[in-house]
Amino acid sequence: MTEHVPPAVAALLQRRSVKRFVEPGPTDAQLELILQAATTVPDHNELRPWRFVVVSGAERHDFGEALAAAGVEVDANLDDARRRKLYDKAFLAPAFVVIVFSPKPGTVATWEQEASAATTGYAMALTAHLLGLASIWKSASVRTGTRLASLLDLTDEERLMGWVNLGTAPAPPRDRRNPVGPADVASRLVSGRTVRWGQSEAAQG
Repeated sequence: MTEHVPPAVAALLQRRSVKRFVEPGPTDAQLELILQAATTVPDHNELRPWRFVVVSGAERHDFGEALAAAGVEVDANLDDARRRKLYDKAFLAPAFVVIVFSPKPGTVATWEQEASAATTGYAMALTAHLLGLASIWKSASVRTGTRLASLLDLTDEERLMGWVNLGTAPAPPRDRRNPVGPADVASRLVSGRTVRWGQSEAAQG
C-alpha cells in the first residue's frame, strides 16, 4: 500500500486482544469515552438494543459468584475446580463492561438488533486501544441463571452476550496470527462476477 495511512487507522490496524492484565484499569473518564463510542455503532431506527454494566474492583466478586451459580444451575454436579474457573473469570482484568442484548419490539429483525449489540463490543475494544488500554472480548459457557439475571436486572427478553475486559497489558502483545490481507477475505464485483481483491478480471481467467 503506497497511500499514506492516517495515524488513527494505523493504530486500529495494530489492535490485538490481550489475555493477561495488570493494574491500572481504566479511569472513569476513559470508561465514559469507551461507553460513548459503543453508542455510535450501526443501529437501525435508533432502537439501542443493548445496554452495559460496568464492573470493577470488589464488585467483581458478585459477578464471579453469579457466574459460578449459573454453572451450578446448568450442572448440579459441577465440581469445585470448574466452579472456581467460572468465578475467576471476573478477576482476569481490573475492570470490564458487560454487554446485555436488549431487543426492542417492532419491525427491525431480531438478528439485526443482535448484530448491532455485538458491534458495541468491538467499538469498546477499538476505543480502549486508542486510549492506550488493553482489552479482550470474553464470555462463558453459561450466560443465564437466576443470580445473573438478578445481578444484571435482566428482563425475560434480555440476554448476557459477554463482556469486554479492560486494563493494562503487562507487556506489548505479540502478534501470533497469520497475516491476513484484503485479498485473503475480499473480492470485488466486476462485470457480473467476483474478482479477488487486488487482481484484475483477466488474471482471474
